[in-house]
Amino acid sequence: MTEEPLTGGNNALEVVRVGDTVRRARDAGAAFAARVLTQLEAAGYPHAPRHLGIDERGRDILSFIPGTTTDHPAQRAPGAYAAGGRMLRELHEVTAGHVLAAGRECVIHGDPGPFNAIFREGLPVAFIDWSSCRPGDRLDDLGYMAWTWCILSQGRVPPVEQARQLRELRDGYGPVEPGRLLDAMVRAQSRIVHAEAANVDDLTLPPTRRRHAQAAVAWATADREFVRRHRTLLLSALR
Repeated sequence: MTEEPLTGGNNALEVVRVGDTVRRARDAGAAFAARVLTQLEAAGYPHAPRHLGIDERGRDILSFIPGTTTDHPAQRAPGAYAAGGRMLRELHEVTAGHVLAAGRECVIHGDPGPFNAIFREGLPVAFIDWSSCRPGDRLDDLGYMAWTWCILSQGRVPPVEQARQLRELRDGYGPVEPGRLLDAMVRAQSRIVHAEAANVDDLTLPPTRRRHAQAAVAWATADREFVRRHRTLLLSALR
């Protein structure tokens, strides 16, 4: 069958569509991700692709979820942030206490940015790219999601509108103390700055990867400064 390259997710591996399936090159997180997706299907969690096996080329076979990713609030419909928050909360609830959580609070997606969420008619319907899923703490996942969905220092979105979107996402997820959420956002930004700064200086990486790392450091640094500069506004919106 014809293979159609797919773009739009936050993923550097080969990902192609074949009919109603997606074929994805396996990486270090593939085996655990397959176990998580299988468990999510058994639990009736509707916001993830189904793992359908491994093809003759050693690639994961996943169900195809039609839709697009987004990179700006203008591409999202009213209610999108609350819906995204509910999607993440349901993931955490359905995996809390499961053996896959390995004694941590739950299984976290690990990279639940809008670039890893499928939208239809402006509303999120599923998370994709599960290779970073792992046992973890809810607030780490929520902090990263709140940052990447709601904070856009370079996007010409008024700070008050970003604060409103953050409130909507938090309300969709459920009660979280405002200061703890903002601190989790800053921690997520700082993790990206630290990890990608090391990649910028790694001469064993190809130039394209080092340029990506440089852009990631600039993005996370600018957004971290935005959160710190507008902390009072964001806290007020969350109360």
